[in-house]
Amino acid sequence: MARVSREDFSVAAATNDSAYRRITVPVLRIDAGPGPAVALIAGVHGDEWEGQAAILDLWRQLPGILQRGTVYLLPAVNAEASLAGTRLSPSDGGNLNRAFLGAPARGYTESVAAALEARLLPRVEAMVDVHSGGASLCYVPSSVITRYGDDAYDERLPALARAFGLPHCVFFRGNEAGSLPAAASRHKVLRLSAEIGGGRQTRSALADRCRDGLLGCLAALGLLPDHPVLANPDIHLYDLDAPAATLRAREGGVFVPDVDLGQAVSAGQQVGRLIEPARPDTPSRPLYSPQAGTVVCLRAIARSDDGDCLLQVAPALSLDSLASKY
Repeated sequence: MARVSREDFSVAAATNDSAYRRITVPVLRIDAGPGPAVALIAGVHGDEWEGQAAILDLWRQLPGILQRGTVYLLPAVNAEASLAGTRLSPSDGGNLNRAFLGAPARGYTESVAAALEARLLPRVEAMVDVHSGGASLCYVPSSVITRYGDDAYDERLPALARAFGLPHCVFFRGNEAGSLPAAASRHKVLRLSAEIGGGRQTRSALADRCRDGLLGCLAALGLLPDHPVLANPDIHLYDLDAPAATLRAREGGVFVPDVDLGQAVSAGQQVGRLIEPARPDTPSRPLYSPQAGTVVCLRAIARSDDGDCLLQVAPALSLDSLASKY
């Protein structure tokens, strides 16, 4: 029988109305004996709900089925933002995915990051970190592989993405030293992420797919020997780090998309328009796809400003081409 313990930690989160306020980050440790240690994390951004719902399901389910190793469950790692339903931490406006900056920790967000880097990352060999589009974006449900800096290619990544089971996988490159991928890289932690849904909402179907994907990853890592690994052999890879992958607004307006998530588009195809209903004499401004491919991400908030991401589109590649992207 697995041993279960709480390893919550709290950090200061002062506001103008509460000088000594503290926020507790819930952490559940499930220990089933010899085997790898794995962290399952959600809520880095508080308005990304699918992973939070999935890991909360595992909080109740996993102690009864874990067979080997140790799992740390963090369903709302930015607990303050989760409670507020915001992307950024309300007390200091911090982005937890840019806050792994080391000492001194300045404010709530950097304190959470420092605690994770001191308490969690040195203990684990792998982690799965679930995101979504949050309030402003919606993603085709996808696993995510992020390369930090000049990290060497890890041959285990495709198998882990296949074990997550979703038919789409997106690829990013990162160079920000304060990101969670950078922190994982410093500790040599195998990392898979995900982008599932968004739009400041969630549905059981998405949360369940995420939960099943997390169980698939644990099985692939050897922690659930009796759990079948229903690896998806046919996964499309999308390079969203390519400059042509993202269409941004160059002026303000109301974004009216002409395309849907998962739709195939051609280069130069009209994918939407910007309008200004309060100024009816302003002509509609058409928007065109920067390249051919599949619409992987779509803005969920109509009112948009200069610089906002409106959509991301990339050609579908074989997951086997991942090594060539490094």
